[in-house]
Amino acid sequence: MLDKRFYRLIYLFVAVALLAGAGDLHAQETKTFQITAKKYDYIPDTIKVNQGDKVVLQATATDREHSIGIKSYNIDRELPKDEMVTIEFVADKKGEFTISCTKLCGWGHFGMKAKLIVS
Repeated sequence: MLDKRFYRLIYLFVAVALLAGAGDLHAQETKTFQITAKKYDYIPDTIKVNQGDKVVLQATATDREHSIGIKSYNIDRELPKDEMVTIEFVADKKGEFTISCTKLCGWGHFGMKAKLIVS
């Protein structure tokens, strides 16, 4: 017959295994977006993700050099014309964030914006 210490040990192993796997119950997703930057516009102009998601932006400038800047996430990447640039980050802050072109690209540069919404 097994004694109480054996059952306590089994209980402890089960509890540790459940706690170790608890983080996976709320595992976040990887969300990938194709973004086109062209003549003072981003397409799409709104990106929605959940807090904790890994975000992958595959961005291409089609008419000239542009960039993608998301100040709150310390992102500032140049987009050479016709080259896809991959930007990866974890959306660890809730809120609405401005995506802007940080490379002076012409008369409409200061209006070249999109939104990142993290729920």
